[in-house]
Amino acid sequence: MGHLFLRSLLFLALPSTPLRASRRLGLEPAPSSKRPRAEPMAPARPRIGTHNGTFHCDEALACALLRLLPEYREAEILRTRDPALLATCDVVVDVGGEYDPQRHRYDHHQRSFTESMSSLRPGKPWQTKLSSAGLVYLHFGQRLLAQLLGTSIDDRIVDTLYDKAGFHCAMNLVREEFVQRLDFYKRSWLPARALVEEALANRFQVDPSGEIIELSQGGCPWKDHLFDLEPGLTPLVPIAFVLYPDQNGQWRVQCVPKELHSFESRLPLPEQWQGLRDEALDQMSGIPGCIFVHANGFIGGHRTKEGALSMARATLAQRLTPLPSAECQ
Repeated sequence: MGHLFLRSLLFLALPSTPLRASRRLGLEPAPSSKRPRAEPMAPARPRIGTHNGTFHCDEALACALLRLLPEYREAEILRTRDPALLATCDVVVDVGGEYDPQRHRYDHHQRSFTESMSSLRPGKPWQTKLSSAGLVYLHFGQRLLAQLLGTSIDDRIVDTLYDKAGFHCAMNLVREEFVQRLDFYKRSWLPARALVEEALANRFQVDPSGEIIELSQGGCPWKDHLFDLEPGLTPLVPIAFVLYPDQNGQWRVQCVPKELHSFESRLPLPEQWQGLRDEALDQMSGIPGCIFVHANGFIGGHRTKEGALSMARATLAQRLTPLPSAECQ
Protein backbone atom coordinates (compact mmCIF):
# COMPACT_ATOMS: atom_id res chain seq x y z
CA MET A 1 0.00 0.00 0.00
CA GLY A 2 2.87 2.37 0.85
CA HIS A 3 4.39 2.04 -2.64
CA LEU A 4 1.02 2.59 -4.34
CA PHE A 5 0.35 5.62 -2.19
CA LEU A 6 3.70 7.23 -3.01
CA ARG A 7 3.28 6.48 -6.71
CA SER A 8 -0.13 8.11 -6.62
CA LEU A 9 1.35 11.23 -5.05
CA LEU A 10 4.06 11.44 -7.69
CA PHE A 11 1.51 10.93 -10.48
CA LEU A 12 -0.74 13.67 -9.16
CA ALA A 13 2.20 16.04 -8.83
CA LEU A 14 3.29 15.71 -12.45
CA PRO A 15 2.37 18.82 -14.48
CA SER A 16 0.10 18.35 -17.47
CA THR A 17 1.83 19.29 -20.72
CA PRO A 18 -0.49 18.94 -23.76
CA LEU A 19 -1.12 22.69 -23.98
CA ARG A 20 2.57 23.48 -23.79
CA ALA A 21 3.34 20.85 -26.39
CA SER A 22 0.72 22.24 -28.77
CA ARG A 23 2.28 25.66 -28.47
CA ARG A 24 5.70 24.32 -29.31
CA LEU A 25 4.29 22.55 -32.37
CA GLY A 26 2.59 25.71 -33.56
CA LEU A 27 -0.96 24.44 -33.12
CA GLU A 28 -2.29 27.55 -31.43
CA PRO A 29 -5.15 29.43 -33.10
CA ALA A 30 -4.05 32.21 -35.42
CA PRO A 31 -3.82 35.53 -33.58
CA SER A 32 -6.74 37.92 -34.05
CA SER A 33 -6.17 41.01 -36.14
CA LYS A 34 -7.84 43.07 -33.44
CA ARG A 35 -5.57 44.81 -31.00
CA PRO A 36 -5.65 42.81 -27.76
CA ARG A 37 -6.72 44.47 -24.58
CA ALA A 38 -4.02 45.05 -22.00
CA GLU A 39 -4.16 42.42 -19.31
CA PRO A 40 -2.72 42.64 -15.82
CA MET A 41 0.67 41.02 -15.41
CA ALA A 42 0.43 37.52 -14.01
CA PRO A 43 2.03 37.04 -10.58
CA ALA A 44 5.46 35.44 -10.55
CA ARG A 45 5.44 31.67 -10.24
CA PRO A 46 6.71 30.34 -6.92
CA ARG A 47 10.07 28.65 -7.11
CA ILE A 48 11.22 25.41 -5.46
CA GLY A 49 14.99 24.96 -5.31
CA THR A 50 16.91 21.71 -5.10
CA HIS A 51 20.36 20.52 -6.13
CA ASN A 52 21.45 19.81 -9.69
CA GLY A 53 23.49 16.81 -10.85
CA THR A 54 22.37 13.27 -10.05
CA PHE A 55 18.83 13.25 -8.73
CA HIS A 56 17.51 11.01 -6.00
CA CYS A 57 14.18 9.79 -4.71
CA ASP A 58 14.44 12.13 -1.72
CA GLU A 59 14.34 15.51 -3.47
CA ALA A 60 12.12 14.20 -6.27
CA LEU A 61 9.47 13.15 -3.74
CA ALA A 62 9.90 16.38 -1.75
CA CYS A 63 9.24 18.47 -4.87
CA ALA A 64 6.35 16.24 -5.91
CA LEU A 65 4.68 16.55 -2.50
CA LEU A 66 5.04 20.33 -2.54
CA ARG A 67 3.50 20.59 -6.00
CA LEU A 68 0.40 18.81 -4.73
CA LEU A 69 -0.33 21.90 -2.62
CA PRO A 70 -2.32 24.73 -4.24
CA GLU A 71 0.32 27.39 -3.57
CA TYR A 72 3.06 25.37 -5.29
CA ARG A 73 1.07 23.58 -8.00
CA GLU A 74 2.58 25.76 -10.74
CA ALA A 75 5.94 26.16 -9.05
CA GLU A 76 9.13 26.26 -11.09
CA ILE A 77 11.72 23.67 -10.04
CA LEU A 78 15.18 25.25 -9.99
CA ARG A 79 18.01 22.70 -9.82
CA THR A 80 21.23 24.38 -8.71
CA ARG A 81 23.80 24.51 -5.93
CA ASP A 82 24.40 28.23 -6.41
CA PRO A 83 23.64 29.90 -3.03
CA ALA A 84 22.70 33.15 -4.75
CA LEU A 85 20.09 31.38 -6.90
CA LEU A 86 18.81 29.28 -4.01
CA ALA A 87 18.26 32.49 -2.06
CA THR A 88 15.65 33.51 -4.66
CA CYS A 89 13.55 30.38 -4.05
CA ASP A 90 10.37 30.25 -1.99
CA VAL A 91 11.25 26.74 -0.80
CA VAL A 92 14.59 24.90 -0.85
CA VAL A 93 14.86 21.13 -0.35
CA ASP A 94 17.85 18.78 -0.02
CA VAL A 95 20.49 21.48 -0.56
CA GLY A 96 21.70 24.66 1.10
CA GLY A 97 22.86 23.26 4.43
CA GLU A 98 20.05 24.59 6.61
CA TYR A 99 16.81 23.52 8.19
CA ASP A 100 14.59 26.51 8.90
CA PRO A 101 10.86 25.85 8.46
CA GLN A 102 10.04 29.52 9.02
CA ARG A 103 11.95 30.30 5.81
CA HIS A 104 11.00 27.00 4.13
CA ARG A 105 14.54 25.61 4.06
CA TYR A 106 14.51 21.82 4.30
CA ASP A 107 17.99 20.32 4.03
CA HIS A 108 19.23 17.45 6.18
CA HIS A 109 22.86 17.01 5.09
CA GLN A 110 24.42 19.43 7.58
CA ARG A 111 26.18 17.77 10.50
CA SER A 112 24.14 19.78 13.00
CA PHE A 113 20.88 18.21 11.76
CA THR A 114 19.65 15.36 13.95
CA GLU A 115 15.88 15.81 13.85
CA SER A 116 13.43 12.93 13.63
CA MET A 117 9.66 12.66 13.53
CA SER A 118 9.83 11.92 17.26
CA SER A 119 11.88 15.02 18.11
CA LEU A 120 9.81 17.41 16.00
CA ARG A 121 6.43 15.83 16.76
CA PRO A 122 6.55 14.55 20.36
CA GLY A 123 4.35 11.51 20.65
CA LYS A 124 5.31 10.07 17.27
CA PRO A 125 7.39 6.90 17.68
CA TRP A 126 9.80 7.19 14.73
CA GLN A 127 13.34 8.21 15.70
CA THR A 128 15.08 7.81 12.33
CA LYS A 129 16.71 11.04 11.14
CA LEU A 130 14.45 12.72 8.61
CA SER A 131 15.32 13.22 4.95
CA SER A 132 14.25 16.31 3.02
CA ALA A 133 11.12 14.55 1.81
CA GLY A 134 10.46 13.53 5.40
CA LEU A 135 10.72 17.16 6.50
CA VAL A 136 8.32 18.26 3.77
CA TYR A 137 5.93 15.48 4.77
CA LEU A 138 6.19 16.43 8.43
CA HIS A 139 5.39 20.10 7.84
CA PHE A 140 2.89 19.80 4.98
CA GLY A 141 1.66 16.20 5.07
CA GLN A 142 -1.54 16.59 7.09
CA ARG A 143 -2.76 19.52 5.01
CA LEU A 144 -1.82 17.66 1.83
CA LEU A 145 -3.68 14.50 2.87
CA ALA A 146 -6.75 16.46 3.89
CA GLN A 147 -6.80 18.09 0.48
CA LEU A 148 -6.37 14.78 -1.39
CA LEU A 149 -9.03 13.08 0.74
CA GLY A 150 -11.47 15.95 0.41
CA THR A 151 -11.86 16.39 4.15
CA SER A 152 -10.76 18.75 6.90
CA ILE A 153 -7.37 18.60 8.56
CA ASP A 154 -9.13 17.79 11.86
CA ASP A 155 -10.64 14.56 10.48
CA ARG A 156 -9.28 11.56 12.42
CA ILE A 157 -8.64 9.67 9.19
CA VAL A 158 -6.02 12.27 8.26
CA ASP A 159 -3.95 11.42 11.33
CA THR A 160 -4.36 7.70 10.71
CA LEU A 161 -3.16 7.90 7.10
CA TYR A 162 -0.47 10.46 8.00
CA ASP A 163 1.20 7.90 10.27
CA LYS A 164 0.70 5.01 7.85
CA ALA A 165 2.08 6.80 4.78
CA GLY A 166 4.86 8.45 6.78
CA PHE A 167 6.22 5.10 7.94
CA HIS A 168 6.43 3.69 4.41
CA CYS A 169 7.93 6.94 3.13
CA ALA A 170 10.61 6.88 5.84
CA MET A 171 11.41 3.19 5.36
CA ASN A 172 11.96 3.51 1.61
CA LEU A 173 13.94 6.74 1.82
CA VAL A 174 16.21 5.56 4.63
CA ARG A 175 17.14 2.48 2.61
CA GLU A 176 17.82 4.57 -0.48
CA GLU A 177 19.72 7.18 1.54
CA PHE A 178 22.08 4.51 2.89
CA VAL A 179 22.78 3.06 -0.56
CA GLN A 180 23.27 6.49 -2.08
CA ARG A 181 25.57 7.60 0.73
CA LEU A 182 27.74 4.52 0.30
CA ASP A 183 27.87 5.15 -3.45
CA PHE A 184 28.83 8.79 -2.80
CA TYR A 185 31.71 7.76 -0.56
CA LYS A 186 32.97 5.28 -3.16
CA ARG A 187 32.57 7.40 -6.31
CA SER A 188 33.14 10.95 -5.05
CA TRP A 189 34.54 11.23 -1.53
CA LEU A 190 37.41 8.76 -1.82
CA PRO A 191 38.63 9.92 -5.28
CA ALA A 192 38.52 13.53 -4.06
CA ARG A 193 41.41 12.89 -1.66
CA ALA A 194 43.87 12.44 -4.50
CA LEU A 195 42.62 15.66 -6.12
CA VAL A 196 43.11 17.61 -2.89
CA GLU A 197 46.58 16.11 -2.38
CA GLU A 198 47.56 17.21 -5.89
CA ALA A 199 46.10 20.69 -5.35
CA LEU A 200 48.05 21.11 -2.10
CA ALA A 201 51.27 19.98 -3.77
CA ASN A 202 50.78 22.61 -6.49
CA ARG A 203 49.58 25.43 -4.24
CA PHE A 204 52.66 27.64 -4.69
CA GLN A 205 52.24 27.41 -8.45
CA VAL A 206 48.76 28.90 -8.10
CA ASP A 207 49.91 31.78 -5.89
CA PRO A 208 53.22 32.55 -4.13
CA SER A 209 51.40 32.85 -0.80
CA GLY A 210 50.58 29.13 -0.83
CA GLU A 211 47.14 30.03 0.57
CA ILE A 212 45.13 29.32 -2.59
CA ILE A 213 44.55 25.91 -4.14
CA GLU A 214 42.93 25.01 -7.45
CA LEU A 215 40.73 22.01 -8.17
CA SER A 216 40.96 22.18 -11.93
CA GLN A 217 38.57 19.26 -12.53
CA GLY A 218 35.71 20.98 -10.73
CA GLY A 219 34.14 21.04 -7.32
CA CYS A 220 34.43 17.91 -5.18
CA PRO A 221 33.99 17.03 -1.48
CA TRP A 222 37.27 18.64 -0.48
CA LYS A 223 36.76 19.85 3.10
CA ASP A 224 37.29 16.58 4.98
CA HIS A 225 40.49 15.88 3.06
CA LEU A 226 41.84 19.42 3.36
CA PHE A 227 41.49 19.49 7.13
CA ASP A 228 43.03 16.03 7.36
CA LEU A 229 46.01 16.76 5.10
CA GLU A 230 46.72 20.38 6.00
CA PRO A 231 48.60 19.77 9.29
CA GLY A 232 51.24 17.83 7.35
CA LEU A 233 52.05 20.67 4.96
CA THR A 234 55.58 22.01 4.75
CA PRO A 235 55.74 24.93 5.18
CA LEU A 236 52.65 24.95 7.37
CA VAL A 237 50.65 27.68 5.63
CA PRO A 238 46.87 27.41 6.14
CA ILE A 239 44.74 27.44 3.01
CA ALA A 240 42.36 30.39 2.68
CA PHE A 241 40.69 29.79 -0.69
CA VAL A 242 39.73 26.96 -3.04
CA LEU A 243 39.21 27.71 -6.74
CA TYR A 244 37.25 25.41 -9.05
CA PRO A 245 35.12 25.55 -12.22
CA ASP A 246 31.37 25.02 -11.95
CA GLN A 247 29.17 23.05 -14.34
CA ASN A 248 28.72 26.10 -16.57
CA GLY A 249 32.44 26.62 -17.10
CA GLN A 250 32.55 29.63 -14.79
CA TRP A 251 34.80 29.73 -11.74
CA ARG A 252 34.17 29.82 -8.03
CA VAL A 253 36.33 31.11 -5.22
CA GLN A 254 35.29 29.46 -1.97
CA CYS A 255 36.60 30.35 1.45
CA VAL A 256 37.92 27.64 3.74
CA PRO A 257 35.89 27.50 6.99
CA LYS A 258 37.60 28.06 10.34
CA GLU A 259 36.67 24.52 11.36
CA LEU A 260 35.46 21.54 9.37
CA HIS A 261 31.76 22.05 10.05
CA SER A 262 31.83 25.76 10.76
CA PHE A 263 29.86 28.36 8.81
CA GLU A 264 32.50 31.00 9.64
CA SER A 265 35.28 31.46 7.09
CA ARG A 266 38.98 31.79 7.87
CA LEU A 267 39.05 34.78 5.56
CA PRO A 268 35.73 35.84 4.01
CA LEU A 269 35.60 37.80 0.80
CA PRO A 270 35.59 41.57 1.54
CA GLU A 271 32.54 42.91 3.34
CA GLN A 272 32.02 45.64 0.75
CA TRP A 273 31.64 42.94 -1.96
CA GLN A 274 29.15 40.82 -0.06
CA GLY A 275 25.70 40.58 -1.63
CA LEU A 276 26.76 42.34 -4.85
CA ARG A 277 26.47 40.97 -8.38
CA ASP A 278 27.67 41.64 -11.92
CA GLU A 279 28.48 45.29 -12.76
CA ALA A 280 27.99 46.56 -9.23
CA LEU A 281 30.52 43.97 -8.02
CA ASP A 282 32.88 44.78 -10.89
CA GLN A 283 32.92 48.42 -9.87
CA MET A 284 33.34 47.76 -6.17
CA SER A 285 36.08 45.15 -6.58
CA GLY A 286 37.85 46.65 -9.60
CA ILE A 287 37.84 43.17 -11.18
CA PRO A 288 35.85 42.96 -14.45
CA GLY A 289 33.77 39.84 -15.07
CA CYS A 290 32.57 39.15 -11.54
CA ILE A 291 29.30 37.24 -11.15
CA PHE A 292 28.43 37.35 -7.45
CA VAL A 293 29.62 37.27 -3.87
CA HIS A 294 27.36 35.61 -1.33
CA ALA A 295 25.86 37.85 1.36
CA ASN A 296 27.97 36.02 3.98
CA GLY A 297 31.14 36.29 1.91
CA PHE A 298 31.98 32.58 1.94
CA ILE A 299 31.85 32.10 -1.84
CA GLY A 300 32.01 34.16 -5.01
CA GLY A 301 31.88 33.60 -8.74
CA HIS A 302 33.74 34.91 -11.78
CA ARG A 303 33.55 34.19 -15.48
CA THR A 304 37.21 33.10 -15.65
CA LYS A 305 39.80 31.29 -13.57
CA GLU A 306 42.07 34.34 -13.69
CA GLY A 307 39.27 36.52 -12.37
CA ALA A 308 38.48 34.14 -9.51
CA LEU A 309 42.17 34.10 -8.64
CA SER A 310 42.19 37.91 -8.68
CA MET A 311 39.28 37.94 -6.23
CA ALA A 312 41.19 35.67 -3.86
CA ARG A 313 44.40 37.67 -4.19
CA ALA A 314 42.59 40.96 -3.61
CA THR A 315 41.08 39.53 -0.43
CA LEU A 316 44.51 38.39 0.77
CA ALA A 317 45.86 41.87 0.08
CA GLN A 318 43.16 43.47 2.26
CA ARG A 319 43.82 41.16 5.20
CA LEU A 320 45.15 42.93 8.27
CA THR A 321 46.60 39.94 10.13
CA PRO A 322 47.91 36.57 8.88
CA LEU A 323 45.88 33.42 9.42
CA PRO A 324 46.88 31.28 12.40
CA SER A 325 48.69 28.09 11.45
CA ALA A 326 46.60 24.95 11.01
CA GLU A 327 48.15 23.28 14.08
CA CYS A 328 46.91 26.13 16.29
CA GLN A 329 43.29 25.94 15.17
